[in-house]
Amino acid sequence: MPEIGLTSQFEKKFIEFFGFKPAIWHSAVTKKNKNIIWSGIANGKIKAVIGARSSLFLPFKKLGLIIVDEEHDQSYKQDEGIIYNARDMAISRGFFENIPINLITAVPSVETFHNIKKGKYSLSKLNQRYLNASLPNFEIINLNNTKLDSQSWLSNEVIEKVNFHLEKNDQVLFFLNRRGFSPYVLCKKCLKNYSCPNCSINLVYHKYKQNLLCHYCGFRTHLKRSCIKKEECDFIFTGPGVERISEEVQKKFPSKKTIIFSSDTMNKKNSSQILEKIIRNEVQILIGTQLISKGFHFPNLNCIVVVDIDLSSSGYDLRGAEKNLQLYHQLSGRAGRTGRPATVYFQTYNLNTNMISDITNKELDLRKSNNLPPFQRFIALIITGTNEKILEKISNEFKNFIEKSLEDKVLGPVNAPIFRLKKKFRFRLLIRGRKSLKVQNSLEKIISKFKFPNGIKLTVDVDPINFN
Repeated sequence: MPEIGLTSQFEKKFIEFFGFKPAIWHSAVTKKNKNIIWSGIANGKIKAVIGARSSLFLPFKKLGLIIVDEEHDQSYKQDEGIIYNARDMAISRGFFENIPINLITAVPSVETFHNIKKGKYSLSKLNQRYLNASLPNFEIINLNNTKLDSQSWLSNEVIEKVNFHLEKNDQVLFFLNRRGFSPYVLCKKCLKNYSCPNCSINLVYHKYKQNLLCHYCGFRTHLKRSCIKKEECDFIFTGPGVERISEEVQKKFPSKKTIIFSSDTMNKKNSSQILEKIIRNEVQILIGTQLISKGFHFPNLNCIVVVDIDLSSSGYDLRGAEKNLQLYHQLSGRAGRTGRPATVYFQTYNLNTNMISDITNKELDLRKSNNLPPFQRFIALIITGTNEKILEKISNEFKNFIEKSLEDKVLGPVNAPIFRLKKKFRFRLLIRGRKSLKVQNSLEKIISKFKFPNGIKLTVDVDPINFN
C-alpha cells in the first residue's frame, strides 16, 4: 500500500469480508510488534498482511497471492537509501514464487498499460462504481473570461457553483497540491527573497506555524527580517498554498465550517477525529492537497474545485502528463460516491490542456515516437558532493570513462533540477538504453572500476520516477 494512513480502512473492510484480523506492517509499527509479526509470518501463524513497501521483505512461509493497490502510485518508488520500486519488486516476487499478483488501479501506469496492450498482463474491469453511483461530471472554468479580484484565486463563477452545491447540503473540496500559505516570499524594498541555505529552492511560508520551511531538508526560519534598505522587510507573498486558499474560502463562506486536509494538519493524534467529522458532514468545505485523493470515502462530497490546473501542468518531468491524469482521476473518484450528482470544476487559463481527458493512449504513442520509457530504459546517475568545481570535473571524467565501454547513449552531465540539496551539489547523467538487463549488468561492472574521491557519492536510479 502507498499510504500507511489508509491501513485502518483496509483493516476494517478485511475483517468485514474475511472474518479475521490481518497483521498491519508499516514504519509506525513499534519494534516489539514488528518482532511479533515477523515471527508469526515465519512460522505460518499469520495468514494475511496489509503493509507498506517494506512488507515485501517479510519472511512469508507460503505466500499465495500479492495484491498491489493503486499500482500507479509514485510513492511505491523509494528514492533514498536502497532505491527500488515496490510494485516492480512485488511483480518479481510473484514471478519467482510462481503465484498470482493483482495490480489494482483506476488509471494504470504507462508501463502497466503497455504490458496490457502487449498481452503480457490480463485485464479485469469493474464496469460500474459501488452502489451503481455515476461518475462525476466535469466542467471547465475559463479564467480568460473572468477577472479575478486582487489577491483572489477563486473566480466569481466558481463561487456561484459552490453556493449551488452548499445549498443542496453537498460537501465541497477546493483542491490545490501545494502546502503552506505561499511558495515565494519577496521583500518589495530590497527585492531579496527567502531561499533555503541548504537547497537551491525557495522556502515556503506556513502562516499557521509562523515560519518558512524547506520541504526538502526541513530547514525553518522566521519571517521577520531586517531590510538592507531600512528597518524591516516589507513582504510580498506570491502564489497560493492551501492555507491562502483557506483564508479566502473563509471570507467567501463565513458561515461554513472549513478544514485543511494536508500532511501538515492530518497527524496521528487527530486524523481519525477529523475523518469522522467529515463523514458526518460536520465540515462543509475541505481545502486539500494530494493526500485527500488517497482512497478516502466522504459520502457527502459532491463538488470538487481544482483551483489552478495550470500549476501542475508545467515543468520538466517526462511523466508529468501521466501523473496529472492519475491524480485528477483519483481525485474525481472522491466525488459522488453515494450516487448523488457530482461535478469536478477545473479553473484554467489553458483550454487546450488534455490532462483532464483520457490521454493514456496518446501518452503511450508519444513515448514510443520519442523512445521514452517504457520503450527504452532510463538510468539516472546522480553524483553529489560539497565542492561544485571538483564535482563538475569528476562528473565529466566519469562520463568519459563509462562512455568508452557502454553501447548505450549517455546524456549529461548537467545540473540536477534541484542543483543543491541538503548542502550538497548534484550533477546528473542519464543513460538511455534498450529495455533489458544488459545495460544494468554492463553499468555495474564499469562503475566498480571507477574510483570516486572521498566525499563524492554516486546514486544509481534505474527507471526513475522523480526527475528532480
